Amino acid sequence: MRFSGFDDEWKKSNLGNISSNEMYGMNSAAKDYDGFNKYIRITDISETSNKFIPNPLTSPDGDLEDKYKLKKGDIVFARTGASTGKTYLYDDNDRNLYFAGFLIKFHIDNADPKFIFYNTLKEEYLNWVSVMSVRSGQPGINSNEYKKLPIILPSLDEQNKISNFLTSIDKKIDLLERKHQFYQEFKKFLMQQIFTQKLRFNFTDDWNYMNFSEIFKSVSTKKYQIKSADILDKGDFEVIDQGQDEIAGYFNDKTKLCQELPIIIYGDHTTFVKFRDKPFIVGADGVKLLIPKFNANPKYLFYALEHFNIKPEGYKRHFSIIKKIKLPIPTLEEQNEISEIFNYIDIKLKYTKIQLQETEEFKKGLLQQMFIVRINWRCNFKLAKSPSFNKHLLILKNKIIFIIIE
Repeated sequence: MRFSGFDDEWKKSNLGNISSNEMYGMNSAAKDYDGFNKYIRITDISETSNKFIPNPLTSPDGDLEDKYKLKKGDIVFARTGASTGKTYLYDDNDRNLYFAGFLIKFHIDNADPKFIFYNTLKEEYLNWVSVMSVRSGQPGINSNEYKKLPIILPSLDEQNKISNFLTSIDKKIDLLERKHQFYQEFKKFLMQQIFTQKLRFNFTDDWNYMNFSEIFKSVSTKKYQIKSADILDKGDFEVIDQGQDEIAGYFNDKTKLCQELPIIIYGDHTTFVKFRDKPFIVGADGVKLLIPKFNANPKYLFYALEHFNIKPEGYKRHFSIIKKIKLPIPTLEEQNEISEIFNYIDIKLKYTKIQLQETEEFKKGLLQQMFIVRINWRCNFKLAKSPSFNKHLLILKNKIIFIIIE
């Protein structure tokens, strides 16, 4: 895949040839943020977006030297540990950012820095890291090894075209992430307002507070349950377990379908709460199935349970604890109004999440398509006779390309 107007060959290079001023970061401890100077460590680089997302924001504790302050065109590479290879491209919006000792800085001066950064998000780069970082102890790559990182470069104009296009996709991803976060925070705010009765939607009847055991009836999972080892990646019927994911997988046995719907699913070990209004199969142990004992809106009870839920206390059973809580029960008409509002927000959350996942997959595909090596290998091929097999090996640069059987 190439933009129109570009047909020049891409040239072989490496990180050392297109960068300068490589150096290790400052060996200083982190302290509380001083309001001006920021400190980036390996853990401050997001595993998903490669952005500077500190938690918490800190400052370096020690004398600050300008050489450790990141500038436009700087990329830092993690040099040790499980995160070896993780990268961050300096963003002007991050300002006054000093980098720590487990990072190595390279200043890109003979290429488009964004183009080089996007190269480090490719699968090929991750494969290179996994090979290069092998050590007798924990993984690691030093500055001299990073210099050898192979880079295939188009013209600078084509680099800019590619990086600008990918940047526009990143902006869309940022927008969708902020949108998703807004709906999450808005839902949390509304729950607080509604379940404390500060927001009533013109209803005035008093709420009853009922014990868990008065509200819910437990449904046995025995006839609907399968083992976790039996869950398939593809199949006819969805499997729901106590994990965070909406769907754990699939199974093909129709006799295992739970059709006592709608129903609330509670994770005994995880405390995750789910609502289900179409048939499903129960995956593994730890799933509790709940239906109302009286004429109540099951979706309202789901949202109430979600709001008043307990926090997990490690890997233990929590159902005996949650059964001790009380839930507010308004009139059925008000239950319907409340559930409709939260259901609308959940639809927005789900749709935004799907958009985000699709955009991220689109970007991932583009990274592979746009960085396919476009180079004319002007190398000498040679045939080598294998002494132990009656075969010839076609070799390029000492690597076996394919086997010719005589």
